[in-house]
Amino acid sequence: MPVSSPVSSRTHCPPAPGRVPFLGHGPALLRRPLSFLEATRTSDPLVRVGFGPIGLLLANDPALVHRLQVDTDTFERGRFFEALAGNFGNPLITARGHTHRQQRRTLKPSFSRRSVRDHVEVIGAEAETRLGGWQPGRVVAADQEISDLVAAVALRCLCSTELDRATVRDMRETMYAISRRLLPQTLLPSVFGTVPTAGNRRFAAAVNRFHRTVDRLVQERRADPERHHDLLGALLAARHPETGAPLTDAQIRSEFLILLFAALETTSTSLSWAVFEATVRPQVQRRLQDEADAVFEGGPVTYARLADLTFTRKVIDETLRLHAPMLFTRRTRREVTLAGVTVPEGAEIGYSPRAVHRAADLYDAPRAFDPDRAGPDDGTDRPRGAYFPFGTGPHRCVGEHLALTTMTVALATLAARWDLRIAPGTGRIREVNSSLPHLSGLPLLPTPRC
Repeated sequence: MPVSSPVSSRTHCPPAPGRVPFLGHGPALLRRPLSFLEATRTSDPLVRVGFGPIGLLLANDPALVHRLQVDTDTFERGRFFEALAGNFGNPLITARGHTHRQQRRTLKPSFSRRSVRDHVEVIGAEAETRLGGWQPGRVVAADQEISDLVAAVALRCLCSTELDRATVRDMRETMYAISRRLLPQTLLPSVFGTVPTAGNRRFAAAVNRFHRTVDRLVQERRADPERHHDLLGALLAARHPETGAPLTDAQIRSEFLILLFAALETTSTSLSWAVFEATVRPQVQRRLQDEADAVFEGGPVTYARLADLTFTRKVIDETLRLHAPMLFTRRTRREVTLAGVTVPEGAEIGYSPRAVHRAADLYDAPRAFDPDRAGPDDGTDRPRGAYFPFGTGPHRCVGEHLALTTMTVALATLAARWDLRIAPGTGRIREVNSSLPHLSGLPLLPTPRC
């Protein structure tokens, strides 16, 4: 992974708060990465951040953040996505140019609204079995249960299969380990990840197990003559537009791994936060329950009724705003002037969804959880770039609709079945550092609704 080019001497860009002599922003990042990234959002549209030999600019202005995501002629994927590629190969999320466009065309049909519509019954059945089957009065580790649910949904929707719970949980722990490492891999020299420490060896072994699991799924499907209309089937049927060659097993594994990462890491973590936020606010939980009663009407939710779960969707949207990823990066493909600052070719420019989504100049009481907050389509005067939970532009998340549908159905299923509260004796539930901050745990005490 190359070290980013230093910012040009013609650049007059103030440093972010928290810099110390010789060490730059490294101590602040290591001690308190969440609050550090929020503090970098000052009134300056761009600020400088330095971590030893690694330097980058951070974009604070929503218009700049938007441009970084949509202007692919000027900006390409940066160190964050190279770190992802180092763990998964060259999947869609990290690809560039023609490769990205071709990969996206291959994957998009598997995530169309029509395809997701066909999965709603599967999502509802899994949610009812796994979340509706909790034992009354028995404490459940809800974050783990939610992760198991999302993994089961993803595996059934993406490759029409199921894995045993131990394998799924090993995969989940591997994903979590990858997520924890992404920020250091982005901001620190790559040599730190290659030192043969015990931790690095354990991490490499876990990633290899994950790769072997997916390779086995691919090989089993190749040997299965039955046609499956799912993502894995689409990847096996895909052909290079110029050569007509099929995707290699390594290419298929790469795409499949990153989509499982999105499900096991992003979707399950966001859903866990939504459940937490509703559980600690009885009035929010009651409104979710009332809406679920009206929409489910004693039976399973249907795709046609998903649009009626309006408050449920507001809870999810607000969760995605408040609990956003810490940092993404882009790299300049040519010299460019941004907010009066001359930025050379090869420079790293970062943006923090967490910092932007919690900005006081964009949101009233930005750290408060308020599902009645005006959303991006509610006629607000917020600029583009103020809310982007799935990214924007040509690299917008291809699995957005499946993720939102899974979270909506699961949250509504919980509301229809249970009164939830945090288990007695639980200490403070806190955010755990990761590229997308996790909960430290979510022990819930479920009580059947009367």
